[in-house]
Amino acid sequence: MAEKLKILHITESFGWSGGAAQALSLARELRALGHLNIIACPVHGDLGRKAAADGFEVVNFQPKRDYDLKTAFALARLLDERKPDVLQAHHPKAHAMGLLAKFLAKHKPVFVFTRRVSHPIVTGFFAKLKYTSRLIDGCIAVADSVREILIAYGVRPERVRTIYSGTDTARFSPRPPALEIVGELTLPPGLPVVMLVGNFSAHKGQHVLLEAAGLLRARGLDFVLVFAGRGTDSPELKELYSAAGLPENKARFLGLRDDVEKLLSIASVSVNAAVKGEALSGSIRESLAMGVPAVASDISGNSEIVKEGVTGLLFPRGDAAALADRLEAVLRDPGLREKLSRNSVSLVREGFTTAIMGARTLEYYKELLSAKRR
Repeated sequence: MAEKLKILHITESFGWSGGAAQALSLARELRALGHLNIIACPVHGDLGRKAAADGFEVVNFQPKRDYDLKTAFALARLLDERKPDVLQAHHPKAHAMGLLAKFLAKHKPVFVFTRRVSHPIVTGFFAKLKYTSRLIDGCIAVADSVREILIAYGVRPERVRTIYSGTDTARFSPRPPALEIVGELTLPPGLPVVMLVGNFSAHKGQHVLLEAAGLLRARGLDFVLVFAGRGTDSPELKELYSAAGLPENKARFLGLRDDVEKLLSIASVSVNAAVKGEALSGSIRESLAMGVPAVASDISGNSEIVKEGVTGLLFPRGDAAALADRLEAVLRDPGLREKLSRNSVSLVREGFTTAIMGARTLEYYKELLSAKRR
């Protein structure tokens, strides 16, 4: 009989994000494979509520800083009480707390952390210890580009495994446009929709898309811009849009949504315009899974899923003119859109599903447990 593992997932994630979604997806896949999952996170946050509603045991974990001793002692007690086989940290504060808790606890589980961003890693004694401590058994990088950053920082190559973030292809799959979304957004019949799904921030590059949109309109292209994600209904983004001189009735600012699959069903092209920090765009993975052509910044792991001319088009980050050129190519060429759509669905199903992510993560856990026992 296969060994049943107990995994304690830890994350400080309060609001909903791609990382929170991946943590919950991983727990679901591991549960489906027969393993017990406990999720330690802010119980009143988005992840805590969703995990509890999905039947997971949720324990409150809400560190105030990287090295919050009170929280670390509480986590160490939890390790000694529940004796998980694996402690999996999904975000930075959880990573630091996991190290401290493992040091303090009598029970020493396999400790794994996931690195989800391509930001440079800070230097200094404690930062170096956080990534190279012997208490760490393994590290999961969500893209090869992130793995390279960790190795360059000093993490031994054999301790870093690339496991791509996964997409739920049961939820994100090709489908006709959702009529309720067409109605809600009062979309003019036949007008292309250029969509950027991502929380509003300078890093996500909404300002780059706005500049590109101005260039496209000067070339005679007509379309609707749709922004979805936390803060995309904010006065700040609407002011940026107005300052770009774009038509008032040709944009929709939706804020955070739970029906992204329905939104993507009406997209003609999906954009990732990130200029910093992106590792492997979740919205682009989901778009490709649905057969929506993608145009993305050539940043970190985006080129590992957006294959130039095969599953999408890439442009140099921050280059609005290049983004405009790529968008024009996709919007004006139905044959290109059809080709990108067909190839992208196949790529996601072959290498970027949540089931594949879960299976590869479980395989990695078992390798690390086996090495620890030896």
